[in-house]
Amino acid sequence: MSDATLEGMPRIARASEEIRIRGSLAIAVVVATVLWWVTQWLIDQPLQTRRALLVSGLVLVLGLVAGLVNVSRRVSEGMADVRPPGVSMVFETRAASRDRRMRYSAAVFLTVVVVLIFDALADWGGVTAGFVIGAGLASGIADLVEASRWERQERRRGSELWVLVRPRALVASYGRAIVVEIPEDPPDEITR
Repeated sequence: MSDATLEGMPRIARASEEIRIRGSLAIAVVVATVLWWVTQWLIDQPLQTRRALLVSGLVLVLGLVAGLVNVSRRVSEGMADVRPPGVSMVFETRAASRDRRMRYSAAVFLTVVVVLIFDALADWGGVTAGFVIGAGLASGIADLVEASRWERQERRRGSELWVLVRPRALVASYGRAIVVEIPEDPPDEITR
């Protein structure tokens, strides 16, 4: 069946892989922002180093607290209502997954670039870079912790856990996720 035929149908993606890639993207945004900040420092642009570090640390601590609390909630809510794959759900192909993740990463990086350009134009001295670094680290760490919890649930249950990605969505929901379970030895009617 071609991707055009499957367009508009809900897709399922491996939960741990989806969340890990989301966390890796957040860490990549942090690395890119740090490189931007270092570049600004190397070309002697005026930077407010203390304020940027303070904002970064504050956002990181608050983000980690909120993120790690939500990790437990998201995993427990997802595991409370695990279901078998529905008739209208399809396994996301590697090509569709790669395309969706590339569009998501392009949107995230473009947003960060616009924010950092605004920081430079407004003479804020890299303070928004500190905010992006703190938020990105908190989000990335929380997502990587969540991915490890999904893997732990898979090992405990002896099955694969998949998460629903809505037809037009770029990532799986940050809220309550619809989780689909496929046993290690699936019945013949469930094929990938």
